[in-house]
Amino acid sequence: MINSLIEIRFSKLSHFWMDSGLLGLYKIAKEELPTEMGIEMLLTDECLTFKGTEEGLTTLFNKAYKSLLNQYYSKSTEKQRQENAGFYYDSKEDRFVRFPKVKAMGIAGLIFNKAPRMTVNQVKYEIVDLKEAGKKVTKKKVLPQEYSHLQNRLDNFLQETGLKISGNNLLIDGPNAIQPQVEIKVKKGKNKGKCFICGESSHSLTEVGGTVYPMITGSSGVLSFNSNGGKPEKVCWKCDFLGKFVPVNGFYVYNNESYNIYLPYSSSLIKMSESYDDFKALKIDDPNLLKNFENRLGGFFQRPFEQLFTFLYSLYLTVLSKKTTDEDSHELDFEKLFDVVISKAPLEFYTINTTSLGDTQMGKMIWPFNDSVYLFRLFDKIEKNKISIKEVMSNLIDYDQTKNENKTIIRNAICERILKKSSIIELVEQHAFHINKSKKQNIKPIHDFVIQYEKILKEGNDKVDQAIIDTAVSLGKTIGFSVASAGRKGKGDLFRLRKTRKPEDFLNEINRIQMKYGALVTSDIYGKGEEFEKNFLEFKQFCMIAALNTFNAKNQS
Repeated sequence: MINSLIEIRFSKLSHFWMDSGLLGLYKIAKEELPTEMGIEMLLTDECLTFKGTEEGLTTLFNKAYKSLLNQYYSKSTEKQRQENAGFYYDSKEDRFVRFPKVKAMGIAGLIFNKAPRMTVNQVKYEIVDLKEAGKKVTKKKVLPQEYSHLQNRLDNFLQETGLKISGNNLLIDGPNAIQPQVEIKVKKGKNKGKCFICGESSHSLTEVGGTVYPMITGSSGVLSFNSNGGKPEKVCWKCDFLGKFVPVNGFYVYNNESYNIYLPYSSSLIKMSESYDDFKALKIDDPNLLKNFENRLGGFFQRPFEQLFTFLYSLYLTVLSKKTTDEDSHELDFEKLFDVVISKAPLEFYTINTTSLGDTQMGKMIWPFNDSVYLFRLFDKIEKNKISIKEVMSNLIDYDQTKNENKTIIRNAICERILKKSSIIELVEQHAFHINKSKKQNIKPIHDFVIQYEKILKEGNDKVDQAIIDTAVSLGKTIGFSVASAGRKGKGDLFRLRKTRKPEDFLNEINRIQMKYGALVTSDIYGKGEEFEKNFLEFKQFCMIAALNTFNAKNQS
Protein backbone atom coordinates (compact mmCIF):
# COMPACT_ATOMS: atom_id res chain seq x y z
CA MET A 1 0.00 0.00 0.00
CA ILE A 2 2.87 2.35 0.79
CA ASN A 3 4.25 2.14 -2.75
CA SER A 4 0.86 2.23 -4.50
CA LEU A 5 0.50 4.82 -7.24
CA ILE A 6 -1.78 7.81 -6.81
CA GLU A 7 -2.81 10.50 -9.27
CA ILE A 8 -2.91 14.24 -8.60
CA ARG A 9 -4.83 16.30 -11.17
CA PHE A 10 -4.61 20.10 -11.47
CA SER A 11 -7.47 21.20 -13.72
CA LYS A 12 -7.44 24.27 -15.95
CA LEU A 13 -9.89 26.74 -14.37
CA SER A 14 -10.21 29.23 -17.28
CA HIS A 15 -8.92 31.89 -14.90
CA PHE A 16 -5.88 33.80 -16.16
CA TRP A 17 -4.15 33.91 -12.76
CA MET A 18 -4.67 30.30 -11.66
CA ASP A 19 -3.92 28.93 -15.13
CA SER A 20 -0.67 30.92 -15.21
CA GLY A 21 0.22 29.27 -11.90
CA LEU A 22 -0.62 25.89 -13.39
CA LEU A 23 1.76 26.52 -16.29
CA GLY A 24 4.41 27.72 -13.84
CA LEU A 25 4.16 24.50 -11.83
CA TYR A 26 4.55 22.45 -15.02
CA LYS A 27 7.68 24.35 -16.13
CA ILE A 28 9.39 24.25 -12.71
CA ALA A 29 8.47 20.60 -12.04
CA LYS A 30 9.82 19.66 -15.46
CA GLU A 31 13.23 21.10 -14.49
CA GLU A 32 13.36 18.67 -11.54
CA LEU A 33 13.38 15.64 -13.91
CA PRO A 34 10.29 13.87 -12.51
CA THR A 35 10.82 10.71 -14.62
CA GLU A 36 14.04 10.00 -12.71
CA MET A 37 11.92 10.05 -9.55
CA GLY A 38 9.43 7.60 -11.01
CA ILE A 39 6.81 10.32 -11.59
CA GLU A 40 4.68 10.52 -14.72
CA MET A 41 3.73 14.08 -15.68
CA LEU A 42 1.25 14.81 -18.47
CA LEU A 43 0.08 18.21 -19.76
CA THR A 44 -3.09 18.43 -21.86
CA ASP A 45 -5.25 21.37 -22.90
CA GLU A 46 -7.52 20.76 -19.90
CA CYS A 47 -5.22 19.76 -17.04
CA LEU A 48 -1.82 18.83 -15.62
CA THR A 49 -1.61 15.34 -14.15
CA PHE A 50 1.03 13.77 -11.90
CA LYS A 51 1.16 10.03 -11.22
CA GLY A 52 3.48 8.37 -8.72
CA THR A 53 3.87 7.24 -5.13
CA GLU A 54 2.85 9.45 -2.24
CA GLU A 55 6.48 9.88 -1.19
CA GLY A 56 7.64 10.58 -4.74
CA LEU A 57 4.95 13.18 -5.40
CA THR A 58 5.58 14.93 -2.09
CA THR A 59 9.30 15.06 -2.80
CA LEU A 60 8.76 16.42 -6.32
CA PHE A 61 6.36 19.16 -5.17
CA ASN A 62 8.69 20.21 -2.35
CA LYS A 63 11.70 20.34 -4.69
CA ALA A 64 9.72 22.31 -7.28
CA TYR A 65 8.56 24.77 -4.63
CA LYS A 66 12.08 25.24 -3.28
CA SER A 67 13.35 25.86 -6.82
CA LEU A 68 10.53 28.38 -7.40
CA LEU A 69 11.46 30.36 -4.28
CA ASN A 70 15.14 30.45 -5.25
CA GLN A 71 14.45 31.55 -8.82
CA TYR A 72 11.60 34.04 -8.35
CA TYR A 73 11.12 35.06 -4.70
CA SER A 74 14.50 35.31 -2.93
CA LYS A 75 16.10 37.73 -5.38
CA SER A 76 19.02 40.12 -4.85
CA THR A 77 19.86 43.33 -6.67
CA GLU A 78 23.36 43.82 -8.03
CA LYS A 79 24.07 46.22 -5.17
CA GLN A 80 22.93 43.65 -2.60
CA ARG A 81 25.14 41.01 -4.19
CA GLN A 82 28.13 43.35 -4.08
CA GLU A 83 27.51 44.30 -0.45
CA ASN A 84 26.95 40.67 0.59
CA ALA A 85 25.74 42.10 3.90
CA GLY A 86 24.11 39.04 5.48
CA PHE A 87 25.88 36.23 7.36
CA TYR A 88 25.17 32.99 9.19
CA TYR A 89 27.15 30.46 11.20
CA ASP A 90 27.82 27.10 9.51
CA SER A 91 28.07 24.56 12.34
CA LYS A 92 29.36 21.76 10.10
CA GLU A 93 32.27 23.77 8.70
CA ASP A 94 32.63 25.83 11.89
CA ARG A 95 32.81 29.20 10.14
CA PHE A 96 30.81 32.35 9.41
CA VAL A 97 29.42 32.59 5.87
CA ARG A 98 28.33 35.74 4.04
CA PHE A 99 25.30 35.97 1.75
CA PRO A 100 23.44 38.80 -0.04
CA LYS A 101 20.20 40.13 1.38
CA VAL A 102 17.07 39.22 -0.57
CA LYS A 103 13.64 40.60 -1.36
CA ALA A 104 10.70 39.67 -3.55
CA MET A 105 10.05 41.89 -6.57
CA GLY A 106 7.72 41.85 -9.52
CA ILE A 107 4.84 39.38 -9.51
CA ALA A 108 6.43 37.52 -6.59
CA GLY A 109 6.49 40.77 -4.58
CA LEU A 110 2.83 41.34 -5.38
CA ILE A 111 2.00 37.87 -4.06
CA PHE A 112 4.17 37.93 -0.94
CA ASN A 113 5.77 41.17 0.21
CA LYS A 114 7.09 40.21 3.63
CA ALA A 115 10.49 40.06 5.29
CA PRO A 116 12.71 37.00 4.75
CA ARG A 117 12.73 34.28 7.40
CA MET A 118 15.34 31.79 8.55
CA THR A 119 15.72 28.66 6.45
CA VAL A 120 17.24 26.35 9.10
CA ASN A 121 17.73 27.73 12.62
CA GLN A 122 18.65 30.83 14.63
CA VAL A 123 19.61 31.95 18.14
CA LYS A 124 18.71 35.24 19.77
CA TYR A 125 21.41 37.72 20.70
CA GLU A 126 21.69 38.96 24.30
CA ILE A 127 22.00 42.67 25.07
CA VAL A 128 24.80 43.74 27.43
CA ASP A 129 25.93 47.18 28.64
CA LEU A 130 29.47 48.23 27.88
CA LYS A 131 31.10 50.82 30.18
CA GLU A 132 34.23 52.67 29.20
CA ALA A 133 35.96 55.36 31.26
CA GLY A 134 34.80 58.83 30.33
CA LYS A 135 32.19 57.55 27.84
CA LYS A 136 28.47 56.86 27.92
CA VAL A 137 27.16 53.36 28.48
CA THR A 138 26.65 51.59 25.15
CA LYS A 139 24.67 48.46 24.38
CA LYS A 140 26.10 45.52 22.45
CA LYS A 141 24.53 42.39 21.00
CA VAL A 142 26.44 39.29 22.09
CA LEU A 143 25.95 35.55 21.59
CA PRO A 144 24.03 33.59 24.25
CA GLN A 145 25.85 31.31 26.71
CA GLU A 146 25.77 28.16 24.53
CA TYR A 147 27.52 30.04 21.69
CA SER A 148 29.74 32.32 23.80
CA HIS A 149 32.86 30.43 22.64
CA LEU A 150 32.29 31.97 19.19
CA GLN A 151 32.09 35.58 20.41
CA ASN A 152 35.72 36.51 19.76
CA ARG A 153 35.60 34.93 16.32
CA LEU A 154 32.37 36.80 15.55
CA ASP A 155 33.92 40.11 16.62
CA ASN A 156 36.94 39.47 14.41
CA PHE A 157 34.71 38.46 11.49
CA LEU A 158 32.68 41.67 11.77
CA GLN A 159 35.83 43.80 12.05
CA GLU A 160 37.45 42.17 9.00
CA THR A 161 34.38 42.37 6.77
CA GLY A 162 33.00 45.70 8.01
CA LEU A 163 29.58 44.11 8.52
CA LYS A 164 27.18 45.01 11.31
CA ILE A 165 24.64 42.97 13.22
CA SER A 166 21.34 44.10 11.73
CA GLY A 167 18.85 41.74 13.33
CA ASN A 168 18.09 40.27 16.74
CA ASN A 169 19.12 36.72 15.85
CA LEU A 170 22.18 34.89 14.54
CA LEU A 171 21.26 32.61 11.66
CA ILE A 172 22.50 29.04 11.97
CA ASP A 173 23.34 26.69 9.06
CA GLY A 174 21.65 28.74 6.36
CA PRO A 175 20.67 32.21 5.16
CA ASN A 176 17.23 33.73 5.46
CA ALA A 177 14.90 33.68 2.47
CA ILE A 178 11.46 34.73 1.22
CA GLN A 179 9.21 31.80 2.14
CA PRO A 180 5.44 32.03 1.69
CA GLN A 181 4.01 29.02 3.50
CA VAL A 182 2.21 26.24 1.66
CA GLU A 183 0.78 22.89 2.70
CA ILE A 184 1.42 19.96 0.37
CA LYS A 185 -1.17 17.31 1.20
CA VAL A 186 -0.83 14.57 -1.39
CA LYS A 187 -2.40 11.86 0.77
CA LYS A 188 -6.17 11.96 0.65
CA GLY A 189 -8.19 12.23 3.84
CA LYS A 190 -11.60 13.13 5.13
CA ASN A 191 -13.45 15.69 3.03
CA LYS A 192 -13.55 19.08 4.79
CA GLY A 193 -15.50 21.13 2.27
CA LYS A 194 -15.31 22.75 -1.15
CA CYS A 195 -12.66 25.11 -2.48
CA PHE A 196 -13.64 28.75 -3.03
CA ILE A 197 -11.52 28.93 -6.23
CA CYS A 198 -11.93 25.63 -8.10
CA GLY A 199 -15.11 24.32 -6.48
CA GLU A 200 -13.68 20.85 -5.85
CA SER A 201 -14.10 18.98 -2.58
CA SER A 202 -10.87 18.77 -0.60
CA HIS A 203 -9.41 17.14 2.49
CA SER A 204 -7.10 20.15 3.11
CA LEU A 205 -8.42 23.72 3.19
CA THR A 206 -6.68 26.98 4.12
CA GLU A 207 -7.82 30.58 4.40
CA VAL A 208 -8.15 32.42 1.12
CA GLY A 209 -5.86 35.43 0.72
CA GLY A 210 -3.60 37.53 -1.44
CA THR A 211 -0.97 34.79 -1.78
CA VAL A 212 -3.53 32.78 -3.76
CA TYR A 213 -4.83 35.68 -5.85
CA PRO A 214 -3.62 39.22 -4.99
CA MET A 215 -6.93 40.83 -5.94
CA ILE A 216 -8.45 39.06 -2.92
CA THR A 217 -7.59 41.11 0.15
CA GLY A 218 -7.78 38.16 2.54
CA SER A 219 -10.41 36.12 4.34
CA SER A 220 -12.27 39.33 5.20
CA GLY A 221 -12.45 40.17 1.49
CA VAL A 222 -14.87 37.31 0.85
CA LEU A 223 -17.06 37.79 3.89
CA SER A 224 -20.73 38.60 3.43
CA PHE A 225 -22.66 41.29 5.29
CA ASN A 226 -25.52 38.82 5.44
CA SER A 227 -25.70 37.27 8.91
CA ASN A 228 -26.40 33.92 7.27
CA GLY A 229 -23.35 34.20 5.04
CA GLY A 230 -21.41 31.69 7.10
CA LYS A 231 -17.70 31.46 7.80
CA PRO A 232 -14.97 32.91 5.56
CA GLU A 233 -14.35 30.91 2.39
CA LYS A 234 -11.36 28.59 2.13
CA VAL A 235 -9.23 27.22 -0.70
CA CYS A 236 -7.82 23.76 -1.28
CA TRP A 237 -4.11 23.04 -0.98
CA LYS A 238 -3.77 22.70 -4.77
CA CYS A 239 -5.10 26.20 -5.54
CA ASP A 240 -3.03 27.66 -2.72
CA PHE A 241 0.02 25.91 -4.18
CA LEU A 242 -0.64 27.05 -7.78
CA GLY A 243 -1.07 30.70 -6.77
CA LYS A 244 2.63 30.90 -5.86
CA PHE A 245 3.83 29.77 -9.33
CA VAL A 246 2.33 32.65 -11.35
CA PRO A 247 5.66 34.60 -11.58
CA VAL A 248 7.05 31.90 -13.89
CA ASN A 249 4.65 32.83 -16.70
CA GLY A 250 4.60 36.60 -16.24
CA PHE A 251 6.39 39.77 -17.28
CA TYR A 252 6.54 42.91 -15.14
CA VAL A 253 7.90 46.43 -14.89
CA TYR A 254 7.99 48.54 -11.72
CA ASN A 255 8.21 52.33 -11.51
CA ASN A 256 6.66 55.16 -9.52
CA GLU A 257 5.66 52.58 -6.88
CA SER A 258 3.37 50.85 -9.38
CA TYR A 259 3.48 47.45 -11.06
CA ASN A 260 2.49 46.70 -14.64
CA ILE A 261 2.18 42.95 -15.14
CA TYR A 262 1.58 41.00 -18.37
CA LEU A 263 0.41 37.39 -18.46
CA PRO A 264 0.19 35.57 -21.84
CA TYR A 265 -2.99 33.51 -21.78
CA SER A 266 -4.86 31.03 -23.96
CA SER A 267 -7.77 28.62 -23.66
CA SER A 268 -5.23 25.86 -24.40
CA LEU A 269 -2.61 24.89 -21.80
CA ILE A 270 -0.42 23.38 -24.49
CA LYS A 271 -0.56 26.67 -26.43
CA MET A 272 0.44 28.56 -23.27
CA SER A 273 3.36 26.17 -22.78
CA GLU A 274 4.61 26.64 -26.35
CA SER A 275 4.26 30.43 -26.11
CA TYR A 276 6.22 30.41 -22.85
CA ASP A 277 9.13 28.74 -24.64
CA ASP A 278 9.04 31.38 -27.39
CA PHE A 279 8.74 34.34 -25.02
CA LYS A 280 11.73 33.33 -22.88
CA ALA A 281 13.93 35.21 -25.36
CA LEU A 282 12.42 38.46 -24.10
CA LYS A 283 13.25 37.90 -20.43
CA ILE A 284 16.29 39.52 -18.81
CA ASP A 285 17.89 39.75 -15.36
CA ASP A 286 17.64 43.42 -14.44
CA PRO A 287 20.37 44.45 -11.93
CA ASN A 288 17.81 46.46 -9.94
CA LEU A 289 14.93 43.96 -10.29
CA LEU A 290 12.68 46.72 -11.69
CA LYS A 291 11.67 44.69 -14.77
CA ASN A 292 12.17 41.25 -16.25
CA PHE A 293 11.98 41.97 -19.98
CA GLU A 294 14.05 43.97 -22.44
CA ASN A 295 12.45 47.31 -23.31
CA ARG A 296 13.21 47.95 -26.99
CA LEU A 297 11.76 51.49 -26.99
CA GLY A 298 14.04 53.00 -24.36
CA GLY A 299 13.23 54.43 -20.93
CA PHE A 300 10.77 56.88 -19.41
CA PHE A 301 7.61 54.82 -19.90
CA GLN A 302 5.51 55.30 -16.78
CA ARG A 303 1.78 54.79 -17.27
CA PRO A 304 -0.25 51.61 -17.89
CA PHE A 305 -1.10 51.87 -21.59
CA GLU A 306 2.27 53.20 -22.75
CA GLN A 307 3.93 50.44 -20.71
CA LEU A 308 1.75 47.80 -22.39
CA PHE A 309 2.52 49.35 -25.78
CA THR A 310 6.28 49.14 -25.23
CA PHE A 311 6.00 45.54 -23.91
CA LEU A 312 4.13 44.42 -27.03
CA TYR A 313 6.52 46.29 -29.32
CA SER A 314 9.49 44.65 -27.56
CA LEU A 315 7.79 41.28 -28.01
CA TYR A 316 7.24 42.03 -31.69
CA LEU A 317 10.90 42.92 -32.29
CA THR A 318 12.43 40.13 -30.19
CA VAL A 319 10.15 37.18 -30.97
CA LEU A 320 7.94 37.88 -33.98
CA SER A 321 10.13 39.78 -36.44
CA LYS A 322 13.05 38.85 -38.67
CA LYS A 323 15.84 40.92 -40.15
CA THR A 324 15.52 42.06 -43.73
CA THR A 325 18.33 42.38 -46.29
CA ASP A 326 19.01 45.70 -44.62
CA GLU A 327 20.54 44.59 -41.32
CA ASP A 328 19.19 47.61 -39.45
CA SER A 329 15.52 46.92 -40.29
CA HIS A 330 13.00 44.23 -39.38
CA GLU A 331 9.79 42.87 -40.79
CA LEU A 332 7.03 40.73 -39.34
CA ASP A 333 7.61 36.98 -39.56
CA PHE A 334 4.10 35.87 -40.51
CA GLU A 335 4.83 32.17 -39.99
CA LYS A 336 6.06 32.90 -36.48
CA LEU A 337 3.05 35.14 -35.84
CA PHE A 338 0.69 32.34 -36.87
CA ASP A 339 2.48 29.73 -34.76
CA VAL A 340 2.76 31.87 -31.62
CA VAL A 341 -0.46 33.90 -31.60
CA ILE A 342 -3.07 32.18 -33.80
CA SER A 343 -2.58 28.43 -34.29
CA LYS A 344 -4.31 25.89 -32.02
CA ALA A 345 -5.96 28.64 -29.94
CA PRO A 346 -5.78 32.46 -29.90
CA LEU A 347 -3.32 34.06 -27.52
CA GLU A 348 -4.16 37.15 -25.49
CA PHE A 349 -2.37 39.18 -22.83
CA TYR A 350 -3.82 40.01 -19.43
CA THR A 351 -2.43 43.28 -18.16
CA ILE A 352 -2.60 44.19 -14.47
CA ASN A 353 -1.84 47.64 -13.10
CA THR A 354 -1.39 48.25 -9.38
CA THR A 355 -0.46 51.26 -7.28
CA SER A 356 1.15 51.58 -3.87
CA LEU A 357 -1.11 51.80 -0.85
CA GLY A 358 1.24 51.93 2.10
CA ASP A 359 3.14 48.64 2.27
CA THR A 360 0.75 46.88 -0.10
CA GLN A 361 -0.25 47.17 -3.74
CA MET A 362 -3.83 47.99 -4.74
CA GLY A 363 -5.15 46.73 -8.06
CA LYS A 364 -6.32 49.51 -10.40
CA MET A 365 -6.87 47.73 -13.71
CA ILE A 366 -7.17 44.22 -15.13
CA TRP A 367 -7.57 44.25 -18.88
CA PRO A 368 -7.44 41.34 -21.37
CA PHE A 369 -5.81 42.59 -24.57
CA ASN A 370 -6.85 40.31 -27.42
CA ASP A 371 -6.00 42.42 -30.50
CA SER A 372 -2.31 41.55 -30.65
CA VAL A 373 -2.43 40.38 -34.29
CA TYR A 374 -3.74 43.80 -35.32
CA LEU A 375 -1.04 45.56 -33.31
CA PHE A 376 1.85 43.42 -34.58
CA ARG A 377 0.74 43.97 -38.19
CA LEU A 378 0.43 47.70 -37.47
CA PHE A 379 4.03 47.81 -36.22
CA ASP A 380 5.15 46.04 -39.38
CA LYS A 381 3.26 48.31 -41.76
CA ILE A 382 4.36 51.50 -40.00
CA GLU A 383 8.02 50.56 -40.05
CA LYS A 384 7.86 49.42 -43.68
CA ASN A 385 6.98 53.04 -44.42
CA LYS A 386 10.31 54.07 -42.85
CA ILE A 387 8.67 55.48 -39.70
CA SER A 388 10.59 54.79 -36.49
CA ILE A 389 8.18 53.93 -33.68
CA LYS A 390 10.96 54.66 -31.18
CA GLU A 391 11.25 58.22 -32.55
CA VAL A 392 7.46 58.60 -32.49
CA MET A 393 7.28 57.62 -28.82
CA SER A 394 10.12 60.02 -27.98
CA ASN A 395 8.36 62.79 -29.92
CA LEU A 396 5.24 62.34 -27.76
CA ILE A 397 6.96 63.32 -24.49
CA ASP A 398 5.86 66.71 -23.17
CA TYR A 399 9.10 68.22 -21.86
CA ASP A 400 7.30 71.46 -20.97
CA GLN A 401 5.76 69.76 -17.94
CA THR A 402 7.73 70.38 -14.74
CA LYS A 403 6.78 67.13 -13.01
CA ASN A 404 8.09 63.92 -14.54
CA GLU A 405 4.84 62.06 -13.91
CA ASN A 406 3.02 64.54 -16.16
CA LYS A 407 5.40 64.36 -19.11
CA THR A 408 3.78 61.27 -20.65
CA ILE A 409 0.08 61.83 -19.92
CA ILE A 410 -0.74 62.58 -23.56
CA ARG A 411 1.44 59.69 -24.81
CA ASN A 412 -0.36 57.27 -22.51
CA ALA A 413 -3.73 58.47 -23.86
CA ILE A 414 -2.51 58.06 -27.45
CA CYS A 415 -1.20 54.54 -26.73
CA GLU A 416 -4.54 53.64 -25.17
CA ARG A 417 -6.36 54.71 -28.31
CA ILE A 418 -3.96 52.78 -30.53
CA LEU A 419 -4.43 49.64 -28.44
CA LYS A 420 -8.21 50.08 -28.70
CA LYS A 421 -8.09 50.81 -32.45
CA SER A 422 -9.40 54.37 -32.08
CA SER A 423 -8.50 57.62 -33.85
CA ILE A 424 -5.56 59.60 -32.45
CA ILE A 425 -5.45 62.61 -34.79
CA GLU A 426 -7.16 64.89 -32.26
CA LEU A 427 -4.61 64.15 -29.51
CA VAL A 428 -1.59 64.25 -31.81
CA GLU A 429 -2.61 67.59 -33.33
CA GLN A 430 -3.20 69.02 -29.85
CA HIS A 431 0.22 67.80 -28.66
CA ALA A 432 2.02 69.10 -31.76
CA PHE A 433 0.75 72.66 -31.31
CA HIS A 434 1.25 72.55 -27.54
CA ILE A 435 4.97 71.72 -27.78
CA ASN A 436 5.44 74.35 -30.54
CA LYS A 437 3.61 77.15 -28.75
CA SER A 438 6.66 79.04 -27.48
CA LYS A 439 9.43 77.30 -29.42
CA LYS A 440 10.04 75.25 -32.52
CA GLN A 441 10.17 71.48 -32.06
CA ASN A 442 10.41 68.81 -34.73
CA ILE A 443 7.14 66.90 -35.19
CA LYS A 444 7.92 64.97 -38.37
CA PRO A 445 7.88 61.52 -36.66
CA ILE A 446 4.38 62.01 -35.21
CA HIS A 447 3.20 63.78 -38.40
CA ASP A 448 4.16 60.81 -40.57
CA PHE A 449 2.89 58.29 -38.02
CA VAL A 450 -0.56 59.78 -37.48
CA ILE A 451 -1.28 60.07 -41.20
CA GLN A 452 -0.20 56.49 -41.88
CA TYR A 453 -2.02 55.16 -38.79
CA GLU A 454 -5.29 56.90 -39.58
CA LYS A 455 -5.22 55.64 -43.18
CA ILE A 456 -4.70 52.08 -41.93
CA LEU A 457 -7.42 52.50 -39.33
CA LYS A 458 -9.95 53.82 -41.80
CA GLU A 459 -9.43 51.23 -44.52
CA GLY A 460 -12.90 50.13 -45.59
CA ASN A 461 -14.50 52.85 -43.48
CA ASP A 462 -16.58 55.59 -45.15
CA LYS A 463 -16.16 58.06 -42.28
CA VAL A 464 -13.12 59.78 -43.74
CA ASP A 465 -11.80 58.28 -46.96
CA GLN A 466 -8.25 58.40 -48.26
CA ALA A 467 -9.02 61.30 -50.61
CA ILE A 468 -10.23 63.54 -47.76
CA ILE A 469 -7.06 62.87 -45.75
CA ASP A 470 -4.85 63.47 -48.78
CA THR A 471 -6.65 66.74 -49.57
CA ALA A 472 -6.30 67.97 -46.00
CA VAL A 473 -2.60 67.10 -45.85
CA SER A 474 -1.95 68.70 -49.24
CA LEU A 475 -3.73 71.88 -48.16
CA GLY A 476 -1.76 71.96 -44.91
CA LYS A 477 1.56 71.64 -46.72
CA THR A 478 0.63 74.52 -49.05
CA ILE A 479 -0.34 76.77 -46.15
CA GLY A 480 2.73 75.86 -44.08
CA PHE A 481 5.06 76.53 -47.00
CA SER A 482 3.40 79.89 -47.74
CA VAL A 483 3.53 81.33 -44.23
CA ALA A 484 6.97 79.92 -43.31
CA SER A 485 8.87 82.88 -44.72
CA ALA A 486 7.01 85.25 -42.37
CA GLY A 487 8.53 83.60 -39.29
CA ARG A 488 6.69 84.39 -36.05
CA LYS A 489 3.91 86.25 -37.86
CA GLY A 490 3.34 83.26 -40.12
CA LYS A 491 3.22 80.97 -37.08
CA GLY A 492 0.65 83.30 -35.54
CA ASP A 493 -1.49 82.92 -38.66
CA LEU A 494 -1.31 79.15 -38.28
CA PHE A 495 -2.57 79.38 -34.69
CA ARG A 496 -5.31 81.77 -35.83
CA LEU A 497 -6.40 79.30 -38.50
CA ARG A 498 -6.42 76.51 -35.93
CA LYS A 499 -8.77 78.46 -33.64
CA THR A 500 -11.58 78.46 -36.23
CA ARG A 501 -14.57 76.39 -35.16
CA LYS A 502 -16.83 76.43 -38.22
CA PRO A 503 -16.19 75.35 -41.83
CA GLU A 504 -17.08 78.79 -43.20
CA ASP A 505 -14.67 80.51 -40.76
CA PHE A 506 -11.96 78.08 -41.76
CA LEU A 507 -12.43 78.79 -45.47
CA ASN A 508 -12.49 82.53 -44.84
CA GLU A 509 -9.21 82.32 -42.97
CA ILE A 510 -7.66 80.32 -45.81
CA ASN A 511 -8.78 83.02 -48.26
CA ARG A 512 -7.14 85.62 -46.03
CA ILE A 513 -3.87 83.62 -46.05
CA GLN A 514 -4.11 83.35 -49.84
CA MET A 515 -4.44 87.08 -50.18
CA LYS A 516 -1.73 87.86 -47.63
CA TYR A 517 0.92 85.35 -48.73
CA GLY A 518 -0.10 84.50 -52.28
CA ALA A 519 -0.70 80.86 -51.37
CA LEU A 520 -1.82 78.72 -54.30
CA VAL A 521 -4.66 76.65 -52.77
CA THR A 522 -6.10 74.05 -55.15
CA SER A 523 -9.82 73.80 -55.79
CA ASP A 524 -9.98 70.29 -54.24
CA ILE A 525 -11.13 71.61 -50.88
CA TYR A 526 -14.06 73.42 -52.47
CA GLY A 527 -15.00 70.37 -54.52
CA LYS A 528 -15.46 68.17 -51.43
CA GLY A 529 -18.52 70.13 -50.33
CA GLU A 530 -20.69 67.99 -48.07
CA GLU A 531 -17.85 65.60 -47.18
CA PHE A 532 -15.72 68.54 -46.02
CA GLU A 533 -18.46 69.93 -43.77
CA LYS A 534 -19.37 66.51 -42.39
CA ASN A 535 -15.78 65.70 -41.41
CA PHE A 536 -14.63 69.26 -40.76
CA LEU A 537 -12.92 68.71 -37.39
CA GLU A 538 -10.81 65.78 -38.59
CA PHE A 539 -10.07 67.56 -41.87
CA LYS A 540 -8.85 70.62 -39.98
CA GLN A 541 -6.70 68.50 -37.64
CA PHE A 542 -4.96 66.75 -40.55
CA CYS A 543 -4.51 70.08 -42.30
CA MET A 544 -3.06 71.86 -39.26
CA ILE A 545 -0.53 69.18 -38.32
CA ALA A 546 0.68 69.06 -41.95
CA ALA A 547 0.91 72.87 -42.01
CA LEU A 548 2.91 73.01 -38.77
CA ASN A 549 5.27 70.24 -39.89
CA THR A 550 5.94 72.04 -43.20
CA PHE A 551 6.38 75.38 -41.41
CA ASN A 552 8.99 73.87 -39.07
CA ALA A 553 10.83 72.10 -41.88
CA LYS A 554 10.97 75.23 -44.04
CA ASN A 555 12.32 77.35 -41.18
CA GLN A 556 14.79 74.67 -40.18
CA SER A 557 16.28 74.59 -43.69
